[in-house]
Amino acid sequence: MSTESRLLPVVAITGSSIMVACGGYSGGSCGSFGSYGSYGSFGSFGMRRVSAKRAPAARTAAPYMCPTSIGADGVYEGVLTNDANQQQTSVVAIIADNGEGRMSAQDGTYYRLNVSSSGASVSGSFSGFSQGATFPDGRQSTSGSLAATITQSGLGGALTDQSGDKVGLSLRFDSVYGVTSALSTLVGTWSYSVTGFSMTATIHTDGTFSANDSNNCTYSGTFGLIDPRFNAYSESFMRSCDGTSMMFAGLATYIPGTSSTPTEIRMLADDNSGDYLAAVLK
Repeated sequence: MSTESRLLPVVAITGSSIMVACGGYSGGSCGSFGSYGSYGSFGSFGMRRVSAKRAPAARTAAPYMCPTSIGADGVYEGVLTNDANQQQTSVVAIIADNGEGRMSAQDGTYYRLNVSSSGASVSGSFSGFSQGATFPDGRQSTSGSLAATITQSGLGGALTDQSGDKVGLSLRFDSVYGVTSALSTLVGTWSYSVTGFSMTATIHTDGTFSANDSNNCTYSGTFGLIDPRFNAYSESFMRSCDGTSMMFAGLATYIPGTSSTPTEIRMLADDNSGDYLAAVLK
């Protein structure tokens, strides 16, 4: 499948957003998620700048609540560092409190995570896919183990592939995870576009959605709640193009708008065999 016939990975967030420590590792109070100006700025490696406009729709932003318990789950931004050459790449990640996670990197690599935590210790496994850049073992797909520690500000640790190659993991927790989730929050018509490609999606009150894009592909699927206290949604959908259908599954998070930035839905999904989607609906 050509890179123009699928949604390319969104480059990780640039800049910084307000972080907050909550739950058992905070030692402090939970603050406002503040300004999300950084979510609108993207790099240019391997893709084009997002320029999207959401169709007008009445929305009520979900209330912000400090999470009552936090393990490894959260919405994150940070970096991966190749241990061999110390090269870094920015990433965004969503990890739900059921242990399922997704991560997209600025170099076009994508990771499917499965984690568990005990106290401050995090362990798990990962699978990685790429349509361009290679992983430390020189391949465009990889898998291995994850080990990390929960800190006041996020997660720190490493991914180790089956060849023993390591990539350092440093993720900063974003307090947008404390926005409570509700399917009604996602209702409306949303758009995503890059140069030469566009997609429009309509999300209904029960979480089902349909979409179509400029490549004559159609999408049909659903968003679901994982834990209403936290801002992580499950997502699954069928994409059909030229008589070929592929099933995707992943996670999404809702980014409340401000006076200077639009409301967004960030989606990270894959078919578990090499094709993946990382998009921002506005």
